[in-house]
Amino acid sequence: MVEELGLAEVPNSAKPIFRIANENQWLIYADSRVATSHDYSGEKAKAALLLMGGFVPDAIQLYTHLSGEPWNVAE
Repeated sequence: MVEELGLAEVPNSAKPIFRIANENQWLIYADSRVATSHDYSGEKAKAALLLMGGFVPDAIQLYTHLSGEPWNVAE
């Protein structure tokens, strides 16, 4: 977060981290998942599936950045 977002320091509580996640579009994934919990029409599920194309590369990039290790599908 310091390197990628230019923050002076990483926040030590959840609320600022959620705010940063929202500013960087990460909450769209969580909101999409929650929206499908009790909606059985299928429309929200279709919308969630459309986000998957962006979520997977974003999650891999986050994992790689935080862990310092390359993503290995075989593990």
